[in-house]
Amino acid sequence: MPSFGRRELLLLLLSFVIFSGMSFLWKSSNFTVEKMIVPPKKMWTPPTGLVKPPASCTCPAKSFDLAGSIPTANRADIQKRRAEEYKKHQARTSSILNTLLFAQSNSPLQYPIQGFTVRPLVPTLIPGLALHGVQRSGYKVSLLVTKGVLCLGSPSDVPSVEGGKKWLNLETLSLEELNKLLADVTYTLPVYHIHTGDLVHFSFEHHEAVFPIAIRQPSVPVLFDMGTNVSDQVTITTKTFMRYKELKVLIRSLRQFYKDVVLVVADDSFTPENITEENVLQYVMPGGQGWFAGRTLAVSQVTTKYFLWVDDDFLFTEKTKIEDLVEVMEATPELDVVGGSVTGTINGVVNFFLARTDAVNRVRFDPKLKRVAHSEFFMDGLGQLMVASCGHVSIGHQPRGANAQYGRFRHPGKDDVQFKLQLHYYKNHLQCIHYG
Repeated sequence: MPSFGRRELLLLLLSFVIFSGMSFLWKSSNFTVEKMIVPPKKMWTPPTGLVKPPASCTCPAKSFDLAGSIPTANRADIQKRRAEEYKKHQARTSSILNTLLFAQSNSPLQYPIQGFTVRPLVPTLIPGLALHGVQRSGYKVSLLVTKGVLCLGSPSDVPSVEGGKKWLNLETLSLEELNKLLADVTYTLPVYHIHTGDLVHFSFEHHEAVFPIAIRQPSVPVLFDMGTNVSDQVTITTKTFMRYKELKVLIRSLRQFYKDVVLVVADDSFTPENITEENVLQYVMPGGQGWFAGRTLAVSQVTTKYFLWVDDDFLFTEKTKIEDLVEVMEATPELDVVGGSVTGTINGVVNFFLARTDAVNRVRFDPKLKRVAHSEFFMDGLGQLMVASCGHVSIGHQPRGANAQYGRFRHPGKDDVQFKLQLHYYKNHLQCIHYG
């Protein structure tokens, strides 16, 4: 069995919401929690020389200027709609947790720097808050948040608590007493949100620290029973269009090595032929719906943890070791896609790959792309899918035969290419694209 090193892996590698708070007041004989009416002091920032400005975006030579693919008469209106959609996208996918934070040196403040996660609506103690290494006649610290509510303990347990608010001032004569209070500070997000964050400003005298709180609603896992053999683990998927001769050759080659693995066929031929082979599921579509519509349909019918994508004119050989690809995926759970090679040459995994079914369904194949589509799926998955290539697992390619009817649709026209460029400009918010 081959071994797989990290050097073999080619990595291709998403919350915003506004919340309101309440007011809070606590008084006691030896400490006070008082109302803050002044705005928070400005967060310390590093000298500008330490932060490099973003580089300007320029298109390389021989690249496509995607804005130029938009008809002049419609360009201004499309650019306006594009800008509005992109703003909504940023609001949906950005997070306060992306804020760049800096820790001051020699600070007496102790606080959590990573891993503090709370559920929405659930009061949660903030772990690790403390003040160390200072001697004063009195101590006063302040905490401020943006979205949530800060409290001391459970308000129901303390009659004098009138509510909660976005800030707390804690003042005591004893450092020990102060740290006891800090150990009792809770954070609550008062509005339900499944994936967002907050920043806590924690200050003492001229020292200030800022640390993040991740807010997550835990999700339930979606687990697949891997069973005991490859037919329980993998479904083969393909899309066919007016190439039944090639499809039948593919099926015969598959059954030489894998008799029980299910093959899902998405078929958008204009005159469909009925495929009656055992363990072959044929889904007939309206004619000419295109590559990615067919891929989306085929993958939607997969019930196994993984699917293996193949073209309908491929040929299974003794080197088409599905088990090897499964082994890689099982040994590297962070992987989403692992591709092989076609006739011994690595093809960028665009049309021969094993993939996690749930991961691919989150990205999907865009049905708008009918005749010009391979790498576009991986472009949509950039930052969402982790991809690797294993060139020692290969599949054959059938000799190209004459098929005049299919040939009329095989090669895209200028309008198809132009549409794809327009789609990249709007949907992917790209300025230009260069094919190497």
